[in-house]
Amino acid sequence: MGRGGHRRWTYRILPEPTLSNELRRMSNAFSKGHCDGVLLQPSPLHEFRNQDRAYTESWPTPSGAWTFNAVFDGHVGHATVDHAVASIPNMVRRSLQDYLHACRGAVSPDTISKILSDAITTFDSALLAEFVALFPGGVAGLQRMSDSQIRWVLQNRPNASQASIRCLHGSTALLSLTDPTREHIWICNLGDCQAVLATRGATGRWQPAWLSTLHDGENASELARIAREHPGERDALEHNRVIGFLGPTRSLGDAWLKLPAIYSQRVLAGLRDHWIVRQPETYISRVRTPPYVSSTPDVVHLPLPRSAHGRRHALLLCSDGLPDLYEARFVSRQDMAAHWARVIGGALDGGGGGSGSGGETNAALALLRDALGGSDIRAVSQNLTVEMEERWMDDVTVLVQRL
Repeated sequence: MGRGGHRRWTYRILPEPTLSNELRRMSNAFSKGHCDGVLLQPSPLHEFRNQDRAYTESWPTPSGAWTFNAVFDGHVGHATVDHAVASIPNMVRRSLQDYLHACRGAVSPDTISKILSDAITTFDSALLAEFVALFPGGVAGLQRMSDSQIRWVLQNRPNASQASIRCLHGSTALLSLTDPTREHIWICNLGDCQAVLATRGATGRWQPAWLSTLHDGENASELARIAREHPGERDALEHNRVIGFLGPTRSLGDAWLKLPAIYSQRVLAGLRDHWIVRQPETYISRVRTPPYVSSTPDVVHLPLPRSAHGRRHALLLCSDGLPDLYEARFVSRQDMAAHWARVIGGALDGGGGGSGSGGETNAALALLRDALGGSDIRAVSQNLTVEMEERWMDDVTVLVQRL
């Protein structure tokens, strides 16, 4: 499996149908409306529990139901991602309903795009503002406070500890919105989750189209942006990670990479139980001219007019754990996306998507099965049952919406 050094690890071979049933159980597979989903983290250790979150909902309006989906990929901890999934969908729903009531049916695609983008930026701004407000007087006021005064604030002010931890932790966000006609899709992306549209043409072949841009160290334009915004700072990027620490270049939370360094040095560094490194000062000392991480998402609007007979669409949203499972199998992202489209299409067309697992009708589950080894019972069993003392795969979340 490429993990755990040269040690040998025990795993169990699960026969069918036990293997398929166990994969369905462990991945929390579900189907809701027109959406299939899975969320998998096979490690049983509490400290490695899944930090991904998924959300799918249909919102009725006088003109019909709008479908909203979201994937949030938390990092460092659970505080930010839990707050995001509890807040952002409701922010979008309220803004959408207010707008549809006011516009009386004449929908502007640009306004819908702005509703999605504003939900992301407003949420993140409020997150940081709640934390900064704990220390009146801004940077100067924080400089005048003693360590004991700062500790008193964190221990005694209402929600102070919670607000601080939400800023220390972080999350990416990938949102989709589909109108009642299912002829318009909006994708809003912040971070390294990914969206792909799979389309079956008149010939019956399924083809992919990327609908999201990666906001991480694999995107040369993101690296160039950070280097341009922080000239002369060698530590701004190390091993294609922000400050040598964070993979995503855009995210919710991660306030220590957005606010003046004193907030990290005097406050956040003290929350040692909530960091994933023993000496956070190593990275905090590199912060000179924040912000290094952006909270501005990319939004794409895609019209999907009904046309040729036999044409069909499916929208894939996934956390970065899914492409990680395919890393050694494909040279290019386009080849990987083409494979995803074929697997999803096969599942939707009734062929099991090449999963080799008994023909799941859940397209997200079919794709997850393929990623873990497909018809190779040994490989899938290994991924699910290996008794390793560390996390052997990233959290994997997949949503597939049938359009």
